[in-house]
Amino acid sequence: MVRDRRQRCFGLSVMAVAVATSVGVAFMQQEPVATMFRADLKRDQTLAASFLPIEVPAGGATATMHVYLTAGDLERAFDRAEFRPDAAIVPTNTHLLVTAASPTTQRMLIARVMKQPSVMADLQDQIAARRKQSPAATASDGILQIGIDSFVARLPSSGAADVKGAFPRQVCLIATNSPTGGAVDLRELFVQDRVRKGVAGCLATLDAGGAGSVVMPLLGAASAQTQSRDSAYEGQRLLQECRHLNAAAGIALGIHDFAPGRRAVREIGIVQWDREISQMFGGSAAGQAAYRVYAEQIKRAVTKGLAGERTTAADLDGNCAATLNAGGA
Repeated sequence: MVRDRRQRCFGLSVMAVAVATSVGVAFMQQEPVATMFRADLKRDQTLAASFLPIEVPAGGATATMHVYLTAGDLERAFDRAEFRPDAAIVPTNTHLLVTAASPTTQRMLIARVMKQPSVMADLQDQIAARRKQSPAATASDGILQIGIDSFVARLPSSGAADVKGAFPRQVCLIATNSPTGGAVDLRELFVQDRVRKGVAGCLATLDAGGAGSVVMPLLGAASAQTQSRDSAYEGQRLLQECRHLNAAAGIALGIHDFAPGRRAVREIGIVQWDREISQMFGGSAAGQAAYRVYAEQIKRAVTKGLAGERTTAADLDGNCAATLNAGGA
């Protein structure tokens, strides 16, 4: 279990991030991410410790931005119109093969896009145009670097308002795996600055495209389930905890880097998959105690990241050294 450093404290003066002290914070508008945040909190009170609303000052923008750490399911953000954001950041593979088996979150998105054949064809055309920009790419290397590179598509590219589908109008695909899986074994995603660059780049492009609301999962964290043969194996649940904490920290750092120049984005949702949290900790008293510690740790990682500070193994009593210290993270 990742033990809690209850006496550790840190300032957030770099960006003056105002962290709400209660999930009962007042919401200024009925935005889709905020609406889903409230609904998911009511839906499963046993996961209430995983919810955190954070207010980021306006800076150069016209209004403050809200970041919501939640426990839910990204599918709900796509399938329910009142939750559907303007844009989403979704994992892809290094080859931008959107019909490949990996990552699974991409399959969820593409299954919905394929119900609109014209939109799917348009997406494939956009990807083909992107591939032409990387003529030197090899079959083994692909066209996107893990964690760093991304590809933004409009669904459809024309921005037609009459297209109805259970997907956002813009998606930013960040490479987190190979088309057949297993790329996580190379440990690139253990380095927070890689995800940091990818997320900041995605947000900047989506912001330029006018997106006001954005959601994303914990990029690359679910692939912790493939690590049973990892030479630095830390124990299955502990490994998953460390990967989740590391992903959340990298995402928050990317939001921090993006925030000063934003114009359109008003809210960002970071969705922890509720089913995975339940599988990690179960319903026993010991499991729930471990869950509460984990929930506090991931909230701390997000608030540190939004202030521009990395989360290190030292912040977690050294329990995630093999993950958070890999590659100089």
